[in-house]
Amino acid sequence: MSLRHAILGFLDLEPATGYTLLQRFEGSVGSFWTATQSQVYRELHALEAAGQVRMTLQPQDGKPARKIYALTAGGRAALEAWLHEPLEPTQLRDALQLRLVFSASVPPARLDAMLASYAERLQATLQEYRERLASTQILSLARSARERALWALSVENGVAWCEAQLVWVRHARRRLARVGSATAPTRARQR
Repeated sequence: MSLRHAILGFLDLEPATGYTLLQRFEGSVGSFWTATQSQVYRELHALEAAGQVRMTLQPQDGKPARKIYALTAGGRAALEAWLHEPLEPTQLRDALQLRLVFSASVPPARLDAMLASYAERLQATLQEYRERLASTQILSLARSARERALWALSVENGVAWCEAQLVWVRHARRRLARVGSATAPTRARQR
């Protein structure tokens, strides 16, 4: 998934400012896709240059005009084409797993503390996702029961991922506690 396609998807719901789009990212798809303000505006400019969105200025009293972005027919076609592309399995990029591979020399207590801290952050994220599911504010924007179900399923996936990660962290901490502080791995000889 690309940021560009997510912006097209949000603009398919309704025209919006860049700031509103950023809020939508944080309040809805933020459980599995994030964006910064600069990324959103960069993509909006590129989408406008490609003719996939159009920008109109909305005057405001005593303030600069607001830039409202709306989807064009070309943007809707690009969104539809993307929605019909075959899905590839997710390419996992996980900083924790990468770090673990190289952590044999990290003292056991420190590694356990890192995993415990990770579990705490996961627990907070899990709570946030559960609150999103209980909130009617986000789901009330859905245009149909089907769309509401699709949005809920995406957040439920985040819940399931957090729960699975928490199970794995408990397993990892128990297993590492059993192996303790084994000797440092032998280094390959340099030639």
